[in-house]
Order: sequence, then C-alpha cells, then structure tokens
Amino acid sequence: MGVLLIHYELLHKPDTEYPALIPTLTRLGAVRLTATAWAVRTDMSVAQVRDEIQLCALQGDRFVVAKISEWRTMSTLNRLDDL
Repeated sequence: MGVLLIHYELLHKPDTEYPALIPTLTRLGAVRLTATAWAVRTDMSVAQVRDEIQLCALQGDRFVVAKISEWRTMSTLNRLDDL
C-alpha cells in the first residue's frame, strides 16, 4: 500500500464547476493537505487514481498524481502520518 500525492490546478471556479471532485477524492480516502494538494494511502496505482479524478476534470485543468515514499510537511491541514 503506497501513499499518493494528488495536486491540481483548476481552470474554472472549483465550487461551481467541479461538484464531483471533492466527493471523488473523499471516496478514494484522500485527505486535503493544502488548498490544491491531497494525499491518499491506497493499493490503487498512480494511473488508476489519475483515471478516477480525470472524470472530474475540465479542458485545461492540470493534475499531478505521484507515488511518494518519504515526506516532510509543515502546517498542512491534515497529517500524512495519519493516513
């Protein structure tokens, strides 16, 4: 089971154009680290997570999904160690 970092840059207004994004991230078990970065501990591959959140994306949006093995955080909304 690995920890994946999910980061996004949305072209449109998140609260009006992306009604499925936060519920999808939450369903995957992700926790918010910053306004646009989330992390999840999962057995899913990077590609599988990307495919899930890609369904919420609009043209021009940017997403990064990366597997991380070592991290340090400072003042995040949630702790990665709690995943």
